[in-house]
Amino acid sequence: MVQFITEVELGYQVPLPPELQRVEYVKLYFHLEMVTFYNLPKLALLQLRRELQQALKTFSTLDDGDFSGSIEKLLKPSRSDDPVVKRLVQMPAPAMIMSPSILRQEEFNSKQMIVLPVIFIGSGIEAISSFVDLLQHLGSRGIYHGCGQFQLSTIEAEDGSGWRSVLDFDGHSFEHLIPPVCNLIWWLERQEHLVGLIKFEIISPMRILKDGKPVFKADFADIFPFILRRVMALLTSHAGVELPLDMEHLIAIAGRIKASENRLKWQDWRTLKGNFEAQNLGGLMGHLCIDGDELPELIWLLQLGTMFNCGKGAAYGAGQFRLICS
Repeated sequence: MVQFITEVELGYQVPLPPELQRVEYVKLYFHLEMVTFYNLPKLALLQLRRELQQALKTFSTLDDGDFSGSIEKLLKPSRSDDPVVKRLVQMPAPAMIMSPSILRQEEFNSKQMIVLPVIFIGSGIEAISSFVDLLQHLGSRGIYHGCGQFQLSTIEAEDGSGWRSVLDFDGHSFEHLIPPVCNLIWWLERQEHLVGLIKFEIISPMRILKDGKPVFKADFADIFPFILRRVMALLTSHAGVELPLDMEHLIAIAGRIKASENRLKWQDWRTLKGNFEAQNLGGLMGHLCIDGDELPELIWLLQLGTMFNCGKGAAYGAGQFRLICS
């Protein structure tokens, strides 16, 4: 039987900004094959920022100007001289987004795989080869505190239709591989058209700060401005696209969206040890159920948020969330 996709199932009723056609990204899935047995602590994969930074310090080819420049631009981009960008972006985020699975404490034996999805957006695409080199070096050091060595065995690429294919990666060099470059507006247009009651579910700790302090209790109106700014900042910093949006209007709409159910709660997930005392770090977890006549105007921004994550550590997998029609 032939099945037709109806407008209710797929597509947008609210017009998408045409500027999104200029935003390109590459989505790769890195298959990390464990070399030795290791008991990976809970949420350890959310701490890959520290591990990659440490690996970068010891990487033997760091003196290579091309490598050094591209990886710094990817992981630690400098602030733009453009006054427009400066106004929108206080501190540029990395030009990539990781979305590791949120594992509970789990034992990994030799030959077992960890799959690490990573999106490289805009200018970050140029640094993929350098990132692969750095990831391989991290494998020789260990994925967590110098333990859990792995080999990068396979790289999958996802095209604009969502189809995955294995790249012809020989385990040594990525320079000659050409992964499919996708368009952000195509991605949005193939997302499910969400209507009615929507479940906004946070699946990795979302740490958002207001006036320098963590937000322990939140409603949709508290979270949406952070999603909006995250989307705007990534597109402006790394794709050179400034969306002509009335941010105050959108935030006002979010303030009128009411949650029929709020099951968000703070969850500590690791302890940061300082010079004087230990500090528990965590974030919001759980879900909201939201609805409203004006919600469709915000859906495409929320869906981009599901791709980009939100809050502190978003580039490394914190603040992942998903939208589900209830």
